[in-house]
Amino acid sequence: MDYVVIGGDERYVQLARLLKRRGKRVGLWGREPVPGIPAVEDGEPEASGCLIAGCPARVKNGLLSPETLLERMGGGAKLALCGPKHPAMEDDRVIDLWSDEALIRENAGLTAEGAISAAMRASTRAMCDMHCLVIGWGRIGRSLTERLAALNSTVTVASRRPQGRNGAVERGAEAVDTRAVADAISGFDLIFNTAPELVLGEEALGRVDRDAMIIDLASPPYGVDLSAAWKLGLRAWREPGLPGRYCPESAAMALLRSMVRQGIL
Repeated sequence: MDYVVIGGDERYVQLARLLKRRGKRVGLWGREPVPGIPAVEDGEPEASGCLIAGCPARVKNGLLSPETLLERMGGGAKLALCGPKHPAMEDDRVIDLWSDEALIRENAGLTAEGAISAAMRASTRAMCDMHCLVIGWGRIGRSLTERLAALNSTVTVASRRPQGRNGAVERGAEAVDTRAVADAISGFDLIFNTAPELVLGEEALGRVDRDAMIIDLASPPYGVDLSAAWKLGLRAWREPGLPGRYCPESAAMALLRSMVRQGIL
């Protein structure tokens, strides 16, 4: 095998298909069979030229750490890791795809697009009739703001840093300090959180309009107290892994481009 794609969500299946279209010998390991892509037996991953996995790798029987995968690899094989949840590894066999800024930006854009799609499916309003709050001015927050503005939503951004608030204003949004978000949170129809720390606790949620929607896009420990939101009768939920669920082929294409840039394709 040239490549073995290990477990993961639908984007990894799509990645295997893209590799196969390029004439590569590719197999899938650690998941249910997929038509057209050979399954790799449990004893074979070490024979691969390159293993591709999330971190940790989600397989049908649980999770596999990068260290476990490295133990199974034969000499000369490489391990390409996808995702921000792994520490830096001092091993020249490891290629960290998430060190590629272009991939991170693409992933943020796909996440933002998927989040807006989720909001549109849950609402009876067009985005142009929405007053939206975006909490956080990282890559996803910026991507969300740009897309919401393009859809003629009224957008306010909450950022702790003056640079973030200035960036939001430059993109046509209003801005507020995140530390004052509880005082400014009423009047929004749709709230996106991207900050991976508790921002919307019980006190702030108590001031949210009752018919608003809240979507938490942050990684653990998350930014929205969902239990408190539900007790207040608010519509609040998390949307993890959006690229792999919303647009798995596009997410796979982004991974493929990163593999080319990093010299493993």
